[in-house]
Amino acid sequence: MALGAGLGGSGVGGLVTAILPLVGIVTMLRARRQRRNGTPPPVDEASERRRAATLESERRMAAYLAQSRSGGHEADGDDEQEIRR
Repeated sequence: MALGAGLGGSGVGGLVTAILPLVGIVTMLRARRQRRNGTPPPVDEASERRRAATLESERRMAAYLAQSRSGGHEADGDDEQEIRR
């Protein structure tokens, strides 16, 4: 018999499955209370940086596509650099 087998291992699993839904319910109730009170959500700096970088990338891609569709995109200089390498 393995050490610790049958000493409450299954009880811990049941406890975890009972606690996790309670944590989720408490989290949802807190968020609902904050929305109702008008408290702004906390600012996540990393998320805001990623969002700003994504918006910048999308803006650049839109500008690139607009330029290439209008025939204004000149890639000759890039091709010459690639040939030299």
